[in-house]
Amino acid sequence: MQMETGQTILTRLLPKTGQLTARRVGGDGYYQYGWWKGLRLANNKPRFVSKTIDGDDVVIDRATGLMWPKDCSGAAANSGDSAVWNAAIDFCVALDFAGFTDWRLPNIFELISINTLESMNPSIITPFINVPSSTHFWSSTTGREVAAEAYASYTGYLSIGTTGKVVSKNLLAVRGGG
Repeated sequence: MQMETGQTILTRLLPKTGQLTARRVGGDGYYQYGWWKGLRLANNKPRFVSKTIDGDDVVIDRATGLMWPKDCSGAAANSGDSAVWNAAIDFCVALDFAGFTDWRLPNIFELISINTLESMNPSIITPFINVPSSTHFWSSTTGREVAAEAYASYTGYLSIGTTGKVVSKNLLAVRGGG
């Protein structure tokens, strides 16, 4: 992208929504814009790459540059156990997984970026595995109006909302993006 300074700034493009069905000409499913811009799904490079690093399975999102644990109920997801918000952040910050120690709780935009509008229960995209149905995952994003609340994403269908930080929710660590 050319900026006013005359420098070329490389940016990551927004990922696709995951809607594959063309409900009408001009709709999202018809164009399927997103990662890679202007290309239809058939001509696209795979967005998600699964790898095993130091014996741990991860998913690398080539649209965002983020690395996620592949197993949404595994070791990097608190073994599927829920936690209050502060404990979720502490867990992610202390995590040593796939040879990395710079894990963190994702912000709400990062969290919803691995969801699709094309499927429900769970709405988290393949190749992620063991995604709990109809549950909420914490984000690191504090509520806009109430500091005692934080945003969470629901896996039954893509939706977000805020809830009290003292409520237990599932968690999924992420790294990169900085």
